[in-house]
Amino acid sequence: MEQLDSILEGINNREEKSWKQLYAICYKNLCVYAENIINNQEDARDIIQELFINIWYAETRFPTSLELLGYLYKSTRRNSLIFIRNKKYREKILRQIRDEEKNLNDFLQKVICSDVYTLLYTRITQLPPMQRKIIELSITGLSGKEIANTLGISVNTVKVQKSRGIKYLRKYLKNE
Repeated sequence: MEQLDSILEGINNREEKSWKQLYAICYKNLCVYAENIINNQEDARDIIQELFINIWYAETRFPTSLELLGYLYKSTRRNSLIFIRNKKYREKILRQIRDEEKNLNDFLQKVICSDVYTLLYTRITQLPPMQRKIIELSITGLSGKEIANTLGISVNTVKVQKSRGIKYLRKYLKNE
């Protein structure tokens, strides 16, 4: 307190030397106080830096060193609580943005898949009937042997027709 009393007049008169002394006397304690409120050392330092800058520009005068200290600690508490509130608000907005981006990406992915399926099935309908039937059965998950049994054709015919159908689809879908 005595240190503050000796520089109080210089602080009120905006003397740089007195402000440097005030900073040296109070900075660490105010940082610790702010850090206990917000649980982050870097942010606490920023809060105190801003506090000193704001006091300098506010040209507030302090009748006693006790009032100066009270002002510093009350302002530190208020600014720390504002920081917490703003941080929670920013986090909420960021969460909403991420959710919206995820929903948009999901939507776009569904639209693209739908377009691809539509294009694929449009091209499948343009295949010759036997190739179309073999490709459709392949898409449902049937093996070559199962397709051959279902259609009453040889496995080799299934392989050839499936290969031709896939070749056709690749050729036209690649360009689209």
